[in-house]
Amino acid sequence: VNVYLISRLLEERFVSATQTVEVRYNRDIVLVASLATNIVMACDPAAPREIIDAAIAVVAERVLTRMLPVRAVISPAPLVDALWKRLQSQLDPPTVIRMSQPVYAIAGRFDFPDLKEIRYSTTRDLDLLVPACAAMHTEEVGIDPLERDAPGYRERIRELIEKKRSLIHLADKAIVAKCEFSAVTPEAVQLMGVWTDPRYRRRGLGRALLREVCGHLARKGRSVTLFVNDFNRPAIALYESLGFKRIGVNRALIW
Repeated sequence: VNVYLISRLLEERFVSATQTVEVRYNRDIVLVASLATNIVMACDPAAPREIIDAAIAVVAERVLTRMLPVRAVISPAPLVDALWKRLQSQLDPPTVIRMSQPVYAIAGRFDFPDLKEIRYSTTRDLDLLVPACAAMHTEEVGIDPLERDAPGYRERIRELIEKKRSLIHLADKAIVAKCEFSAVTPEAVQLMGVWTDPRYRRRGLGRALLREVCGHLARKGRSVTLFVNDFNRPAIALYESLGFKRIGVNRALIW
């Protein structure tokens, strides 16, 4: 189940200009794609290869004829490779390629505590949260979003706060650990931006953050998913020690 795509479909139910594409064959959905600046796809694994290739061609045409820039393509590797094969002659090469990003999930951890040290961000935290998110993005991807578009990035962080999709651990008047929700459905939440300030690492703050967030969401009836770079062994070890189970693998192209 792709939490991000389900979240996009739910958000776009009542808007006229959708960024989600459904490709059907014999009335059955064979591929769904979100064509925001981050492109995310999922397909019917039982569909024949030639049908998926034809569906990818439809998505590629939509990408090339729209007005939005492409910031990332994040999906299972075969879909990313097939789409990029059709786009590479028209787009600049990606700045960063993440060949393997394992996807993890956890559910029902009522033994984890509810929010205690961790809380939802408010707009009063914005001036602290923006540089924290930018530091995480720069460390993870190698691109500083504040150099690319500082006002736009600040506004995106503000939107996360207003939608109650940002959680922080505040100490010493600083954000020492934080995470955001990239997607929310009635059954699941996809985490992103799980980060601990380098000055506060090796103190168990990341573990405490995830325990409280997962415990909090379990009490709301939601499972938790996330994906991580395969070379980030400390993060993978942390997730697996908390009980996260690997459920898939993504590939990412980032501009």
